[in-house]
Amino acid sequence: MTATRSALLVYNTVDRLLRGDLYHTVTTADVLGDLAVYPKSFPVVGIGTTNWLHRNGEVIVHGTAEVPAFLWADPASDPVGAIIDLTRQQPSPQGTPLVTPRLDADDQEANFPFLALAVCDPAKVMKVEITDVPNVYDWLVAELQRLNVGVAGVSIHGQFGMVETTDAYNMPLGGVDLKEGYTNEQVFRFARYAPDSWALKGVYAANPSLQPFISVSGRPLHLHGYRLEDRHGGHIVNAPVVHATVSVYPVDDLILRIHDVARAYMPRKLGYNTGGS
Repeated sequence: MTATRSALLVYNTVDRLLRGDLYHTVTTADVLGDLAVYPKSFPVVGIGTTNWLHRNGEVIVHGTAEVPAFLWADPASDPVGAIIDLTRQQPSPQGTPLVTPRLDADDQEANFPFLALAVCDPAKVMKVEITDVPNVYDWLVAELQRLNVGVAGVSIHGQFGMVETTDAYNMPLGGVDLKEGYTNEQVFRFARYAPDSWALKGVYAANPSLQPFISVSGRPLHLHGYRLEDRHGGHIVNAPVVHATVSVYPVDDLILRIHDVARAYMPRKLGYNTGGS
């Protein structure tokens, strides 16, 4: 059977991730299985992270339902945020060793404790060219509110000024507080990039009850991105636009999947505590 309605597939939630849930994960194989029911040509855009301890990184998904790419910004690279495609590349052995907290997980395989993936109907795309926008986040949130968009996938390509990013590297098993934003140096790596060409991907949820699924309350838009030439990036904190093309894909359904909920507690590898650092 083929799914004909577009959807935002949410694996676990940002709220649960921030509370320290690095256990209810999915792999690329799990996601590919879910995408198999959609038309092969449907674009996909998404965001996420991995549960590699002290090397979580930021995930950027693009491509189609048939051939998605799971890009990953490495928080252990120098400079920070080097991009690889997890479907065909392994993280550099020069960084922090790849270890997951799940006892039954393959440490060498990417396990996603949060992933939000919009499977988009290309017939419903809304495109607009923008120029000289001081902050793409603020502009896009205001525009989506004006258009009465409820849930959507977002793709932005163009020339940007100085972009600021964060890359998660130490999402603690005891949870993390983002009330002050992405400022905790024990959790995130920070970067600023000179003006360059970027690709940004993200998801949007207008309803406050849905925002903790894909972001934090009061932040309806979640963007990740990377430089097209030098291939570095991460979670987008600030991105002034010189000129860019914005593609918005409203989606019909939000499907929440949390795997492996039969057990109340997941087995944990020995030697890992639940502390915040």
